[in-house]
Amino acid sequence: MEKIVVQIGKKENILPAIPTPKSLRIFKLSVLDQTQVKLYVPLMLFYLNNNTSDLDSVIQDRSKILKKSLSESLTRFYPFAGKVRDDFYIDCNDEGVYYIETRVNTSLLDFLGQSPGDEMITSLVPAKARESPLGNYVLIIQVNIFNCGGIALCTCISHKILDGTTYTLFLKDWTAAARGFSSGILYPTFIDPSLFPQIPTLLYKSPISFSKIKIVSKRFVFSGPDIVALKAQTKVLSSESEPSRFEVVAALLWKCIAKIASKLHERSLGKPLNLGVIINLRGKNCVPKNSVGNLIWPALAQCKLSPELEQRTLVNQIRKCKAEINDDFVEALKGDDGTLNFLKIAEMMTSEETSVSLWITSMCNMGLYELDFGWGKPVWFYFCNLYFVNFISLCDTRLGGGIQAVVSLSEEDMAFFENDPELLAFASLNPSLLYD
Repeated sequence: MEKIVVQIGKKENILPAIPTPKSLRIFKLSVLDQTQVKLYVPLMLFYLNNNTSDLDSVIQDRSKILKKSLSESLTRFYPFAGKVRDDFYIDCNDEGVYYIETRVNTSLLDFLGQSPGDEMITSLVPAKARESPLGNYVLIIQVNIFNCGGIALCTCISHKILDGTTYTLFLKDWTAAARGFSSGILYPTFIDPSLFPQIPTLLYKSPISFSKIKIVSKRFVFSGPDIVALKAQTKVLSSESEPSRFEVVAALLWKCIAKIASKLHERSLGKPLNLGVIINLRGKNCVPKNSVGNLIWPALAQCKLSPELEQRTLVNQIRKCKAEINDDFVEALKGDDGTLNFLKIAEMMTSEETSVSLWITSMCNMGLYELDFGWGKPVWFYFCNLYFVNFISLCDTRLGGGIQAVVSLSEEDMAFFENDPELLAFASLNPSLLYD
């Protein structure tokens, strides 16, 4: 196959269909937004084209639908059409979403048939997504149109206001607007900034930091039957409930990376290799499920290196840390009284015993494969990690109740990890995207 060429076409700003009232011009960020990393997160959805009767007309019509419906959605998600001014607020000035269309010199089926790696995928990410969001757009969208009419929709979200759930809420609204379904329109809840108030003097920064070394990201897919087998192998006490898909997959990945730490890097036995689990706070302590913003918290699953790490032990640690982020925990973070608690917890994340060596986030069960603009559901979703090493993102597979894990490690670590027989007994490395 010839080299992938992505030709940049029209660049424009998509504005809200209705101007944002002046009373909503300043959107204050919460302390949970304040502490997030200053970057864009590219998330990608791939759509095949099954209508080839008049390709040029199909492409033009779909382009118009995407822009018009995006403009409509921005009236409800109005901060997304503004600019990130600093760590404390968004200027809802209606400058719009930065929107790019490209043409790709191959068919989407051929592209997916190669089981594309990071280099091919990142060619579909807009260059502007590598800039700092500060003083920049909240949202950057690149619509990559393949020569068959298929589309790779790259949505680059500023982590200053959008987490994975916010992304999904927005896409559900946008796709409903594109289909003309008023019943699917979402009216987001914007949390009062006094609920999780800013801390102007806060020196804390996110424990997830940029990597200065080359990152290698690879895709490991756990099929539904493989997850059932992994659950069966993960022995739990009779009094305990069966582990979830997330728990068994996260525990196995954690275990395999822990083996690298002890063998390759000679980390001493008994030293911590802790897992940071990103927890969604929505639905806890009256935080609405359709809340917009960074309603997430890093929970800590603790582990000390030993010659024989048991899968069950790691599952229990993950389950324990998830349970700790409950209604009482969220209440302790609220209001002015929560400031001191926030600082105490943030400080704990930097001590040796409780520092995080590996991060995991999940977008499972968010309905990503139901995001239909009117020409079919996506055939693939991909979380594109440009910045973080020792980072894992999970999402559903399109079929069969499986999980796709995108694992980002150093080159040296990945060379060991991708050949671990314990991992490969349950996961396939970069399998075909046309049959998963």
